[in-house]
Amino acid sequence: MNFKNFLISVVLFILAILVVGRNLKKPFIGLHDWNGARYGNIARNYVRYGFFTTRFAQVENSGEVEPSDFRYYTHWQPLLPILISVSYRFFGINEWATRLIPLLATAGAIVTLYFIGRTMFDWRVGVGASILALATPIIRYFGKNPVHEPLALFFVLLTFLGASLVIKKKKGGWFLIYLGTTLTFLTNWSGVFLVLALTVILFKEVKKIKLLNIWLLGISLVGLHFLHILVVTGSAFGGGFLEAALQRTSMGGTAALTPFGFFEFLDRLRLWSFSLFTVSLLLFSFLGSVLLFRKGRKDTKKVFLGLLIWGGLYPLSLPNAAFIHNYFIYGLIGLISLSASVAALSLFKNRFYTLALLILLTVAVWFERGAFLLALENGRVDSLAVEIGKEINNKVPFGESVLVKPYEFAASRLPHLSFYSDKKIVLTANSGYNWEVEVKNDGSYSLLPRER
Repeated sequence: MNFKNFLISVVLFILAILVVGRNLKKPFIGLHDWNGARYGNIARNYVRYGFFTTRFAQVENSGEVEPSDFRYYTHWQPLLPILISVSYRFFGINEWATRLIPLLATAGAIVTLYFIGRTMFDWRVGVGASILALATPIIRYFGKNPVHEPLALFFVLLTFLGASLVIKKKKGGWFLIYLGTTLTFLTNWSGVFLVLALTVILFKEVKKIKLLNIWLLGISLVGLHFLHILVVTGSAFGGGFLEAALQRTSMGGTAALTPFGFFEFLDRLRLWSFSLFTVSLLLFSFLGSVLLFRKGRKDTKKVFLGLLIWGGLYPLSLPNAAFIHNYFIYGLIGLISLSASVAALSLFKNRFYTLALLILLTVAVWFERGAFLLALENGRVDSLAVEIGKEINNKVPFGESVLVKPYEFAASRLPHLSFYSDKKIVLTANSGYNWEVEVKNDGSYSLLPRER
């Protein structure tokens, strides 16, 4: 890496930290902030019990319990909370230490996006793509959300950078492919589509045995996850895995609680895209895609098709989850920002006009959904649950349990109650408990010792 690339990388990394890293200490009260509470609680259990006792499994209990009473979360792979637990060991158990891991991943993704643009085009396209991505609401809000998507995006972009280097016959490509693929499969299920995307990109570029090795790696890591579930729960689909899979794919389970049709689903994706990527960026992305597939090189088209396969098939394969969780389209930011950068840098031959257009587009993307982003950042969706959790933590002795009612409130906000109370939360009166919280319709609540 020459000094110019190093300097650009450092500047982009620091810029990403400054832009995305605002409000790191904010309580987990905003839209989809329950992710931070859930995975933060799991990470705390890694710190409390250790990797050996938990067997690297995601333990969801709060308070201190016997290993025989562990309740396991098996729906996703465990790398995210494992990394958060490392952050906790250095910086303590708090909100900003939880958000630090996705923040670093997002900063890494912004830098990696630059290198992909530089490798496939030139340094200007790379810088443009990174700056445009950083201006979007989806990166500025969800880039620090402790959920799998920011982590997976970084690892996948490392993989695509590796594929770009392989296509260009440069060193280091296969190392990045194997590293990125492995880390993606340890993070979430999008690794399945990453392998498919790599096959499309490299099918005519490398020997088939190398692609077979990637497929075998992916199959092995999927098998490892199910073996892990089997070891800790006694069933390969334990911990509610099968029910969750049916629900997220709209094939059964609780998916019936949020019914929607095909066109309603497409309209929801349109809404998510317009809000989180902005219309300005999407228009330039469309223009850039047209230019690429009309005049672009074959290798460039393959990389962009691969980005579309990975970023597009992931939400489409989990329609119920994508219908509810707008951040499931997070993976499309690489394709959208790169193609938009290509368009912005291709319309004029004059460098001054080109720079002016890129700046204007960045400003448009930054401010277009400013009110929406402000509403997200100031959201207080679960502030009551956080307040109750903190009061339980302050008043209830460690080792005692608390019944929270009504059931509907407690069950829907269990991650917040668990993380902030660090006490055993029970949902029904049939369970043994020492304290009782009753939440009233007006938002008031009482915390009292159990009447004997």
